[in-house]
Amino acid sequence: LGNVISPDEILKKYGADILRIWVASSNYAEDLRIDYSILEQNAEAYRKIRNTFRYLLGNLNDNFSEINFEELNVKKLPELEQYMLNKIYFLNHNFQKNFQTYSFHNLYKELLNFCTVDLSAFYFDIRKDTLYCDKIDSDKRKNCILILNIILECLLKWFAPILSFTTEEIYSIINKKDKSIHLEKFVKIPDSWNNPILDEKWNNLKKIRDNCNISIEEKRASKIIGSSLEARIEVKLNSKLYEVAKDTDFAELCITSDAQILEDKKISEDINVVTFKAEGKKCPVCWKIRKDKCERHGHIL
Repeated sequence: LGNVISPDEILKKYGADILRIWVASSNYAEDLRIDYSILEQNAEAYRKIRNTFRYLLGNLNDNFSEINFEELNVKKLPELEQYMLNKIYFLNHNFQKNFQTYSFHNLYKELLNFCTVDLSAFYFDIRKDTLYCDKIDSDKRKNCILILNIILECLLKWFAPILSFTTEEIYSIINKKDKSIHLEKFVKIPDSWNNPILDEKWNNLKKIRDNCNISIEEKRASKIIGSSLEARIEVKLNSKLYEVAKDTDFAELCITSDAQILEDKKISEDINVVTFKAEGKKCPVCWKIRKDKCERHGHIL
């Protein structure tokens, strides 16, 4: 590559942080490879990470506040928020292990996976309805904002050794004092955030959600529905999974207008999902389809 384009031109085209991603994502135990396709992949990964930070900053309205992790009462938070704190606990544990053993490619891989899978495709996707449609002072929204503050602080400090310029710029935006992110210490996550029982429960709920999403996508592909909010799902589960899922709002989890969880002891599969087109009129606030009244926003439909 150096015979075709100079290092200065590579830096000018892709930027320092994308080149730092290439270094962090490469396994230094092997020969390092670089070409345009690899750099383009790193650039795409950088855009996903940057969009994660953009989402966090946008919903916090640049009003970041540091949270005292030790004083946080985890049990008062909704289960989804508790589950995300549990994910942060394990990610931080793996971060420290990989950092101490110089496994930077594994460290970077887990951070990228957290941004794209656990946040963008899961937590952000579910909670965007709460962030955009609930009252600003609602407890549910305030709990979500609390978690977004925690996620932003953790991501900034985790990514600082890799995305040195990006994290410094973001830190200068949210920090009222003239300080550098590179003078901060890594986060210390309390053991109270570790909840293996909840982790197992939500892994099962995500498995059910994945099956629901497959059923919804099939109806979208056949043009029966447009968005998932035009869907009503009926989920039949075996006795074991039903006990796990019976108290969970799957309409919220799968972003549908309605969801019904049923126990079927004779079911041949663990999970059976049927998707129907929701009937009624659309609430102008949350866009969920109801036959009579949207109880959440008080609109008569």
